[in-house]
Parts: sequence; structure tokens; C-alpha cells
Amino acid sequence: MPFPLLHNLRARFEAFTAAPPPPVAVEIAAGRVAAGRVTLAGTGRLEGLRTAVRPLAAGVVTASAVHPNVADGAALTAALRGLLETLGVAADTEVTLLLPDLTARLAVLDFDTLPARRDELEPLARFRLRKSLPFAEEQAVISCQALGGNRMLAVFADRARVDEYENALEAAGAHAATVLPSGLAALGAHAALDDGALLLRADSGCLTSAFCRAGRVEFFRALETGAAAGFDDIFPSVAFYRDRAEADGGSVEGAVLFTSGLDASAGARLREEAPWATQRPAPAEEAATLAVTGALRGKLA
Repeated sequence: MPFPLLHNLRARFEAFTAAPPPPVAVEIAAGRVAAGRVTLAGTGRLEGLRTAVRPLAAGVVTASAVHPNVADGAALTAALRGLLETLGVAADTEVTLLLPDLTARLAVLDFDTLPARRDELEPLARFRLRKSLPFAEEQAVISCQALGGNRMLAVFADRARVDEYENALEAAGAHAATVLPSGLAALGAHAALDDGALLLRADSGCLTSAFCRAGRVEFFRALETGAAAGFDDIFPSVAFYRDRAEADGGSVEGAVLFTSGLDASAGARLREEAPWATQRPAPAEEAATLAVTGALRGKLA
């Protein structure tokens, strides 16, 4: 069931589905798998969130929109099974599955008008995206959501790429009830992101930049960077963030850059070049689980 938006993000994005998300989220990334599970007290009251991370050997997973992603399905399945066992997740549990942003893409599309019916959004998105998809249009899995102001949020991926991850998860004993790009889930991870902060997430050779305004996704960009995101990779998104705020008649006063996974040199350069913003780094120990935390944060509210 690919790409319905998560319950905890509904305050900012209308849901693709009315069903509540599972209490378990699993992220697969190049170099690691991570998971989170909402725990209950004896009374059934929500108690807290447990997370765990397991490394993957180099080359087991390589994120790509067009090429096979999973080179060693047995190694990925073993890591996932161990992760689920660590968190005490029962067999056949439904989970939210988070994919690399370079595998599952997201676009914010502008139109002159949008149809009122939700089932008419996907054909419109397919028509707009058909020439720019990096794979055959008939292979595309696309989910859409109207954002207001004749804008549409479209999440898309090659069905074969999604199947690779779902098959590994099922072999490990769980099932994907919801599939989502990890960067979109990460937008739900912290209160600062609820208030329009710019997310700058460097993870597994990808820089994800995203922010919301007036309760809607305004910008989302996933850039392949190689080993580390440099300042030249980061600054175009920061400049766009500032320009958009000023173009809307607002001010950058109080702007927050929520960073995760940036190296020290990129963070220092960012402070020099964007003194108008407060940089709020995610603690290093939280970076690996930022997406699963975002996927489950609303369950703890």
C-alpha cells in the first residue's frame, strides 16, 4: 500500500488515507536499518518510543530511482529481522516502511486549476510527470494530495523498486501498511519543523531539504551528494528558503535551519553565510532515527 501520508502529519498535510498508521516504523537506508516502536503502559496508555539501529555492509542497499536497490536481500532481511526482534515486534505486524528519498521521489506541482475529486488528481499528476519520470510511466506508483492554492503534492516511485524493499521486509516477518519517503517522515520529527523551519538532512549520500508554510509543503528537494553534503549542495536550498519568505511579504527573523547529519565544516560555513537564521542541529544520536521518530511522533501526542 504505497504512499498514504501519515497520521501525525495530517495537521500539515491532508491524509491520503483515513486509517491510523501502525505503531511501528522501519527505515531502510544505505548503510543501516532503523526502527521505532510506540510502547504502551499496562493501562494501554501511550508510554514512549523505543528505537534501534543496525548497520548494513557497504553495497547491500544503494538508493536509486531506476536501478536495483537491494544487492543482498538475505543480508537486508537478516538485519531487519534482528531489528524487529530487538524491539519485540511480533511476527506479521504491519509497519510504516520508510524508503530512501533517492528511491521514492516527491514533487510539489503547480496547476491553473485542480479538480475537486481526489480520484482525479493522480491522472493529472501522471500527465504532468510522464515526460520527466526516470522510468516507464506504466511502472510508476503515484499518490497525490491537493495542497490548496492549485498546488499538488505528488509522491512517486518505480513499482519494482518499492517491491524490493517490501519483499525484504516481508521475508523478515513484517508487512508494509504504509510506504513513505524517509525525508517526508522526517518533517514530522521535531516541533521546530511544525513552525516552518528548513529541514537540511544529510543521510546516506543524499541531502534532503524541505519546509512547510501555512500548514502545507512548500518545498522538497532530494539531491545525491556522494559521501558528504558540502556547503555548495546546501546553500541553494537555504537561499530559496529565504527568498520565498521575503517574497511572501514576511521576514526571516526567527528563521530556523534544522540540520541533521551535516559535517562540522558545512555547519560552520552555514553559520557564516546565513547569520540571519538559527541553526538547530539534531543530536548525533538522534540523526539515524530521525525519520522513524517523525513517522511515529503523532502516536505519542
